[in-house]
Amino acid sequence: YLKGFTIGVMTYGPHSGKKVSDAKPLIKDEMIKAGQAHLYFEPESKVVSRTNDECVVASTDQWYLAYGEESWCSAVKKHVLDDEKFTAYDTASLEKYDATLDWLKEWACTRQFGLGTFLPWDKQWVIESLSDSTIYMA
Repeated sequence: YLKGFTIGVMTYGPHSGKKVSDAKPLIKDEMIKAGQAHLYFEPESKVVSRTNDECVVASTDQWYLAYGEESWCSAVKKHVLDDEKFTAYDTASLEKYDATLDWLKEWACTRQFGLGTFLPWDKQWVIESLSDSTIYMA
């Protein structure tokens, strides 16, 4: 599988001639937009909490911050990489900001229980504490 994915080339369809690794995200986006697929995330191994308890993962509806949205991501990169507007204080930190913006696509920002502020447009959800400053600023 890995060899076919990394060096394979599509031989049929609208993405014929493209590397499989390049075509896959394009086909995924096309299928999601056409309603033929939806995003599904699954842990790759057993999930354990900081208290060493095994976690049970459930598939639920969820609100996400769409950090991967093109216009948002490019605006943030432009700001972060501009020495006149942003000071990272060291090169390693700046490189980490840049790298994180490349992989961070969606961030789950709500939960359905516990203390906190209700999501203004959907009162059954509470804003996750790691996301509250982002939502409040918006």
